[in-house]
Amino acid sequence: MRLEIKSVWARWVVIALGIVVCLAAVAWIAKTYAAHGLSQKTTLKNLQLAVRLDPGNSEFHWQLGRLYQYNPTDVQPEEAIAEFRRAIQLSPYDPRPWMDLGAALEFQGKLTEAGQCLQRADALVPNLPSYQWPIANFYLLQGDVDEAFRHFKKVLAGTPNYDQIVFSTAWKASGDAHQILEDLIPHNVTTEFSYLSFLLTQKRFTEAEGVWDRLMNGSEKFTAQQSAGYLDALLAARRPADAYRVWMDLAKKGLVNSSASGQDQNLLNNGDFEDELLNLGFGWRIIATPDVYAGVDQGTFRSPNHSLLVQFGGNQNLYYRQAFQYVKVTPDQSYHLEGFVKTDSITTDSGPRLEVYDPYDPAALDKFSEDLTGSTPTWTPLTIVFKTGPRTELIVVALARVPTRKLDNQFTGKVWLDDVRLTFQTE
Repeated sequence: MRLEIKSVWARWVVIALGIVVCLAAVAWIAKTYAAHGLSQKTTLKNLQLAVRLDPGNSEFHWQLGRLYQYNPTDVQPEEAIAEFRRAIQLSPYDPRPWMDLGAALEFQGKLTEAGQCLQRADALVPNLPSYQWPIANFYLLQGDVDEAFRHFKKVLAGTPNYDQIVFSTAWKASGDAHQILEDLIPHNVTTEFSYLSFLLTQKRFTEAEGVWDRLMNGSEKFTAQQSAGYLDALLAARRPADAYRVWMDLAKKGLVNSSASGQDQNLLNNGDFEDELLNLGFGWRIIATPDVYAGVDQGTFRSPNHSLLVQFGGNQNLYYRQAFQYVKVTPDQSYHLEGFVKTDSITTDSGPRLEVYDPYDPAALDKFSEDLTGSTPTWTPLTIVFKTGPRTELIVVALARVPTRKLDNQFTGKVWLDDVRLTFQTE
């Protein structure tokens, strides 16, 4: 539809109105642009001018309020509160001015109103850790541990960045292991393992057991490697029975293969090296050593289809016992250890052998088999018969090599180990 204006006077009025509208729009755009530019340099004068130029922009009021509140040289709390309130009026669904208004009111001791502001922010962003963290601390300072834990739990569920400080704070605030586990730690294996590690650093093994039981009863999957730190901590703390219980829990979940103990069964795990070397718990462990390669070999074996190969580079006269396995044993019990070894070009008069020792008290038990040097064309059985002491509950079975005192002591060559068995020794 086309509107035709015949009156010259009317035409000029319309044109004038159009020019006025355009100029107003240009002025509004220029003013808004200038206010935005001023707000990028957050000085007090710039933000005050930005608010005057664009008073309907909640962002400028919020920024000005923060400058009033947190300016280290000129804090103006009343002005800050006024600006935060104005920002909320203009943008009531923005959680930032609610949070800052709550903090400003808390600083003035107006705790009831401050709590109401934080509750509003919580409703707007119920799961955002950066907001839940200060809310949790507010309630903690008021002595409301239950409410603080509710918000700390959301922090832990959302990010690992606060884990250690939240765990530490929780123990200082509560000290109740049951409450912390049930009310604070989310059902999330990453967080649960993080909390487990924290407890281990604090030597809280009883409390760690509760976390482990929850992990085992939970539906979320995890890997055997995630439990390596727990197993190592228990072994280092001389708690082999607890460590073995964890290992058997892993076996029940199908995360590791574990030989069942018995009078005629192999007490060693993976003695034929057919399973993966997990390098944790009560499985075979290989510690990386300079100038030494150690790993599973598929080309040479006594029983199909793998063996353990250790190859020495010949640049040192080392004491090697870095291919080993922890074994849970019974005190005052006789055992028979047997393994089959094959060598190739082993130099020096001290060759590879089997070793069994008590890692907590080597004086109580440390025995070697005979050693092998040179090259052996067939697989040679090496055996050790030993009896554990009255306190020995854990032993190490290792492929070892003892240093020689001869001048020609640079050790080189290859050794294969296969079909290692540890059984009870019948009298």
